[in-house]
Amino acid sequence: MKFCFYGGFAGALKGLTPGGAELQVALLSKALALKGHEVVIIDPYSKESFVTEEGVILINVPEWNKGIKGVRLFLNRIPLLWKMLTEQNADYYYVRMREYLHLIPYLAAKKTKGKFIIGIAHDLDTLGIIQNIKYDYKFNIYKFFTLDLPNDLVFNYLLKKSDYITLQHSGQKIKTNSVKGKIGIFPNIFDQRNLPVVEDQSKDYYIHVGSLTVMKGIKNLYQLVRILDRKNLIMIVGQPKGRISNKIYTQLRKFDNVILKGRMNHEETLRLIANSKGLINLSNFEGFPNIFLEAWATGVPVISLNVNPGNVINKYNLGLFCDGNLNKMKTCIELEETQDIDKNRLISYVSEFHDFNSAADRFLILLQQQN
Repeated sequence: MKFCFYGGFAGALKGLTPGGAELQVALLSKALALKGHEVVIIDPYSKESFVTEEGVILINVPEWNKGIKGVRLFLNRIPLLWKMLTEQNADYYYVRMREYLHLIPYLAAKKTKGKFIIGIAHDLDTLGIIQNIKYDYKFNIYKFFTLDLPNDLVFNYLLKKSDYITLQHSGQKIKTNSVKGKIGIFPNIFDQRNLPVVEDQSKDYYIHVGSLTVMKGIKNLYQLVRILDRKNLIMIVGQPKGRISNKIYTQLRKFDNVILKGRMNHEETLRLIANSKGLINLSNFEGFPNIFLEAWATGVPVISLNVNPGNVINKYNLGLFCDGNLNKMKTCIELEETQDIDKNRLISYVSEFHDFNSAADRFLILLQQQN
């Protein structure tokens, strides 16, 4: 079969992952290619076309920026995408995240009689425009009307028209009476082949990893640090984004039990996670965090304030879910309540439900079951 993906995935294919959604598309495309399927990615943001060692073909759009800004969308970009996507004549067209240009691969699928798939990338994708305005938008009026609102309107339309919708976990709900397509759960993929070997584990700190934004819980992180007993060391990996986050980051520097590492490469971040007592997560919203899988795959439990995708933390004893209660998280850290969790149980969970080697088969079975 032939699969056609659309989006900015060149970096993730090369190991330079800008985000979790991009990583998941890169892993799925590689897994499908290794199983012998033809996989093409149309990436208008890549500077070059290339083929990965797994056989994924990425095609860039050389004249993407040709023309006058604003006008070129209609005179250049949309016609180019339409031509390139319809030429693929794929069995399946796949998109992920909210982007108004996803309307073009949907129409290309209709034209070529292919099937159209939307992969849910975040819990906010299932909550609607009002909730996104409340929790996600920074609110810039120009950006709202020219980008955010068009993205959400097209996304909601495509949810209703897609042939398949893949969810990350059972906690993500789509109103079934408003969609025509089939809905199934396809858990995030994790590639265990390049995990670090940690021989001298320090295990003397808890770690927080990821972008430091309001939605990702930097305010919650600051409040936790304020109430936490100072003998508990907290390592923070990631950079602040935005005025509020930068201000809070400066305040975090004043705590002697906080280690600010800034942005680090993926290999070093994994090593730091593997050396920790536990991964703490204080996000307000997520999808299925890849960082959870990275922690569990290295035998490290997760202590999460608000995020518990599909209730997996409780169901499989993968750490502690704090039900939004900062005091509960404080107590868990101070009493080291996760220290007796079986490391092998965490590793086995990732292998059973998220393994890269079985990803293509699981994805194809899902599509076949939905027919």
